[in-house]
Amino acid sequence: MELPAGTRNPLTPLELRLSVAVPVLCFGGVALGIFLWKGGYIQDPGSFYWGCIAGAVLLAYLAWIKPRRDIVSLLAPLYAVIIFLLPLENKPTVLLQLLFGVSLTILVVRLNLRFSTPIKKFGEDPMEKYLYEYMHRITPLYRGIDRKAAHEIASAVLSFKFGLYPNTMAGADQAIAILTGEGPIVTLKKALRILRDRADRLEKFEVREYSAEKFSPGDEPYLALNLPPEQVENKEDFALDNSMLLCYAVAYLYSPDDGQMLDEHQNFFLQILNPYKELLGL
Repeated sequence: MELPAGTRNPLTPLELRLSVAVPVLCFGGVALGIFLWKGGYIQDPGSFYWGCIAGAVLLAYLAWIKPRRDIVSLLAPLYAVIIFLLPLENKPTVLLQLLFGVSLTILVVRLNLRFSTPIKKFGEDPMEKYLYEYMHRITPLYRGIDRKAAHEIASAVLSFKFGLYPNTMAGADQAIAILTGEGPIVTLKKALRILRDRADRLEKFEVREYSAEKFSPGDEPYLALNLPPEQVENKEDFALDNSMLLCYAVAYLYSPDDGQMLDEHQNFFLQILNPYKELLGL
């Protein structure tokens, strides 16, 4: 029986078991680490973080089997590796494990509430699917990007959405100052300049003015929209749309602190894609 649109599917037995297993592994691992530490088996309970890593893997698997995919949850194992396994000055602590466990538990609840809607008759919304496929395509291209830069990009793109143009300019400038590299980073910096310049014009009520920065053919592998020139009615708006989508995707993928906020405003970015639906053959 097909459920009405927007109705959540009941959790399958596997989904229910995974939903319970994620917090059990995280918090159970913390308890086990403390037990081993008190028993003299390990020197530091903070170093016994394997429950958190296992919980992150199970969360990613839970996200994978949902009718709709959640990028933040799918990347949970990557966050776990960055937090617990990469060599850092500050060693993992019990408090960090507890906070990570709380975060994963919140993501489990979010998954079950927001990503259990049944797949539509013709699959996912085509523009949502297109956006996710774009994110998947550029994920390896921007791997290793500075997390502070990604946070500033999230700040810039969300501020632009809300019309807070000085904040957009500040976030874009700070991200540009942090970013270094060639190829995809060059394109990202162009996108930030286009976004920054448009915010500057709008703040000055120069609504017809755009950025002098332009994308080149070499930037196309990193952009969401690639159309023949004759199909582009307004090149400035087209460049701005591509800039918004690239900045959104990079921030969504690599600024986990902003993931929930970006996800809540995803419809705004889907609206940017919608006018191109027919041109993209979707």
